[in-house]
Amino acid sequence: MRHLLRGAAALLALIGTMPALAQTGLAPQAAPALGAPGGDQWRFGIGAGALLTPDYLGSNDFMVRPLLSPDIRGPNDVVFLSFRDGLGATLYRDGPFSTGVVLRPRFGRDQDDNPALRGMGDIRLSGEGGGFVSYSDGTWLARGEVRYGFGGYSGVVADARLDRVWRVHPRVILSAGPRLSWGGSGFAETFFGVDEGQARRSGYRPFRPSDYWFAAAAAGATWVLDERWALIAFGEVGQIFGQAADSPLIDRGSATQAVLGVTMAYRFWP
Repeated sequence: MRHLLRGAAALLALIGTMPALAQTGLAPQAAPALGAPGGDQWRFGIGAGALLTPDYLGSNDFMVRPLLSPDIRGPNDVVFLSFRDGLGATLYRDGPFSTGVVLRPRFGRDQDDNPALRGMGDIRLSGEGGGFVSYSDGTWLARGEVRYGFGGYSGVVADARLDRVWRVHPRVILSAGPRLSWGGSGFAETFFGVDEGQARRSGYRPFRPSDYWFAAAAAGATWVLDERWALIAFGEVGQIFGQAADSPLIDRGSATQAVLGVTMAYRFWP
């Protein structure tokens, strides 16, 4: 019971600080993979650290944000909540293959965050709900998701990632692999478009992109300090392309985006 109470307290702390997480949406994709889903028991953990990230998607200015990353999982990931994988449930599993449902936040944008956003208005917090397909054998990990956004924007987005995991030492785990993200017209217009009103207020030319693409490479390292504590570092660098790359916001910012994070993780249970 003591472990369960600690896990609940950590989850409440996460909810209270979620708006401080990365607005770009890139950081969860960069977080390292630790291997196949484990065991037939519940797991509770939490990580705290810092994240260096663009201050909005497409920016060339960076800021450091506090980071809290939960890891709460049921037996064989029947339900899960994590910074990397979102909130979801596994509906079907066959060996290393699994499929299920997932819900993720998409943090918005404040026009006061950066001079390049003045006159563009704010974008509210969105939710993204959909499904995933995953393969995980402890050495190779692949995952694809398709989600629909609601709230701050409406539209379809998709992500795909592949990781190779190396256990180079009993206490050191490395991972690396490619990432690919796509957003339809609803996502692209919200985060990269300029409508007539925004054009008048901001001075940008009107712009209506039909898609958003992002391709990147990510890597992570986990150092297991003891049976409870681990130090985790991760990073990602990639490029925005597709019609979104021609946005006036990219002209003021950069199509090249990067994320760097470090967390100290503690495992409550088991």
